[in-house]
Amino acid sequence: MTAERLIIPYQTHSCNVMIIDESFLQLSCDARHAMLQEKDAVITNIPNVCLCVSTADCVPVFLYDSVREVVAAVHAGWRGTVEKIVAHTLQVMCEHYGTQMGDVYAAIGPCISLEAFEVGIEVYEAFEQAGFDMEQIAHWHPEKEKYHIDLPAANRLQLLAEGVPLAQIHDSAICTYTQHEDFFSARRLDIRSGRILNGIVIKK
Repeated sequence: MTAERLIIPYQTHSCNVMIIDESFLQLSCDARHAMLQEKDAVITNIPNVCLCVSTADCVPVFLYDSVREVVAAVHAGWRGTVEKIVAHTLQVMCEHYGTQMGDVYAAIGPCISLEAFEVGIEVYEAFEQAGFDMEQIAHWHPEKEKYHIDLPAANRLQLLAEGVPLAQIHDSAICTYTQHEDFFSARRLDIRSGRILNGIVIKK
């Protein structure tokens, strides 16, 4: 696969979703670069185009419409998760391609786990105000007097709420923080740590 077929958005923890179509692929490198700014999810139905997101504790979520052959790659940090970027991406797939949620398969890639993701009260309150079921995604540590948030669970709840069947959601259950020797973790290794490049492609 050539570099031109790798689509790597310039992520900013936004809720912005972009469709990659044939007209995008015909653009110059500079024009592509400009259009991919501030995008945290990309969608396509074009074969042999690899949609990528880079992570180092944030949640990579991959979506596949098995009937219409549409794929999406989503970067869901805690801010994007609060903004429900996964749900928004599914809605764009539905509106643009006619995706039905019962046809969607989802995968949650390596990311920080509940046990490792300690947060301040402002993060807890952001999730609470966004309507998340805190009993399912948060745990209070009395010794540290801190909450921990389960980012994979928060994204799984979005998938379920949109109608993706539980049996069609796969969670890698890999914690980047505790397995930092194999996976990059910005929280464990510093913000200058490397990044995992995650990708999904329709092979033809």
